[in-house]
Amino acid sequence: MNDFYFRTEDIQLEDILNYFVNTGQDRQIIDLLKSANPVILEGSRGTGKSFLICVAQAELNNSFNQDKILPVYITFVASSLIHTSDPEQFKHWMLAKISKQLIRSLRKKGILVGLSPATALLVKEEINSESLEDKFDKIVQAYEESYKNPGRLVSTDEIPDLIDFKDAVEEICEAHNIKRICFFFDEAVHIFRPQQQRQFFTLFRDLRSPYITCNAAVYPGVTSYGRTFEMSHDATYQRIERDILSSEYLDSMKEIVLKQADENLFKNIENNMQNFNTIAYAANGNPRILLKTVARCPKMRSADVNSAIKTFYRSEIWAEHTGLGDKYKGHKPIVDWGRDFIENNVLPATKRKNDISSHENSPGSTCYFWVHRDAPESVKEALRLLAYTGIVQKIDDAVRGSRSELGTRYGIKFGCLLAMEASPNTNGISIAKNLTIPKFTQYGANHQVFQGLNIDIQHESDAELIKTLQNELQQSLEVLDLTNWQKNKLREINLVTIYDVLQTTEEEMKKKLYQVGPVRARRMRNAAMAELLEYLSG
Repeated sequence: MNDFYFRTEDIQLEDILNYFVNTGQDRQIIDLLKSANPVILEGSRGTGKSFLICVAQAELNNSFNQDKILPVYITFVASSLIHTSDPEQFKHWMLAKISKQLIRSLRKKGILVGLSPATALLVKEEINSESLEDKFDKIVQAYEESYKNPGRLVSTDEIPDLIDFKDAVEEICEAHNIKRICFFFDEAVHIFRPQQQRQFFTLFRDLRSPYITCNAAVYPGVTSYGRTFEMSHDATYQRIERDILSSEYLDSMKEIVLKQADENLFKNIENNMQNFNTIAYAANGNPRILLKTVARCPKMRSADVNSAIKTFYRSEIWAEHTGLGDKYKGHKPIVDWGRDFIENNVLPATKRKNDISSHENSPGSTCYFWVHRDAPESVKEALRLLAYTGIVQKIDDAVRGSRSELGTRYGIKFGCLLAMEASPNTNGISIAKNLTIPKFTQYGANHQVFQGLNIDIQHESDAELIKTLQNELQQSLEVLDLTNWQKNKLREINLVTIYDVLQTTEEEMKKKLYQVGPVRARRMRNAAMAELLEYLSG
């Protein structure tokens, strides 16, 4: 039985290149991430943002002796845990975390940063690199544990200001013949805390220097860049799009799976290629979803494939989206309306178009729809949230519809469309191969489904976010996207809630998990923590 890596966090950096499938688009993204120009990498959950960042990090690590570019990976996924009285808590936490990871990365390269003019800018006392890293680690930990006592004050005395930090980086680079530091910010901003978003993109912009390059992974639809950040001047925007119409699409999806497949799965895929291709098309270029659905039908039998597609894309994929409204009450009406719009209007209308094309043997199928640019703002917000969870994908703007009016074209998650078919593996490939982007269902500015829609979104206050977080921490482990084996093992050591996992250190887990080796225990905890923090963040 295959034990897939669903998350990049589970893979050790030295192994990451073993799982990389070098497609043309992914290679272009990685080369951009390694360049001297800042990059904003956008993609919904599971599309591979973290993976591509880690590939770029691994390649820079391997070429460090020649190119002298030091990669520093930083994840901000724990941002939802920060609840101090500091009005600039996110900025100070980021600077402490960046400083810690910089010192750690230098130390791992054998560059010991002791007392020097550079480090004097980071800390005001004589200290070696390990103690310096430990000092910043304690500050970071204090912020990330502030959810236990909301409103607590964390001292910022030991956190360098931005100018001192940039000066320190410059002096470190000059002293150790480093060309530049390449920061990779993963899970850059919390989607429902606009203040954090503004602080992050201000810092992203202000960190730019000849010695620093910043790259950040963000989600579509819900990321606000603020008034001071201008994409055209401050970064290169790159979106992850694996086009299912591309000639290399099926081969690349197959290779992603075969990189982790055992002998039995390899044979089953080769013997049932049409069934595998249906799963690959349904995943719409999302590697995590691809691996999850393949894991549900390893024998690749037609009945299993049809069942997996219907179960996953009819119900389970919607659970994450609906969960946003359950956690963030101010967004619940817009989340629910967006789901109803897709399930009750867009999907049935799209299926009717495809059925008519099939019966009349007319060319072209569709998974696209178009929304007028003057549609209510509530509609646009609902679509932005659907893009965040990957149910829809924004294709392009300023597309002409009927009467030459302008609007935005979207694509539906192809698996959701296939799940409506009586036999997805019978019709799925035909629909996919005949997709034509000019064919789409249109929703004008005054379409009847928009009539009377006037939903006012209420952004949660800090107090409400704290209450939401505390409620989520008491949720059962069942809400986490872990395997049954992982959940059972956690229950064996009396970890039954999200809070229980959050409180358990890696060392404790390795000691308590009987008949589980340290490597697998670490991997299981990493998987649990990654899923936990992603779940809490939205």
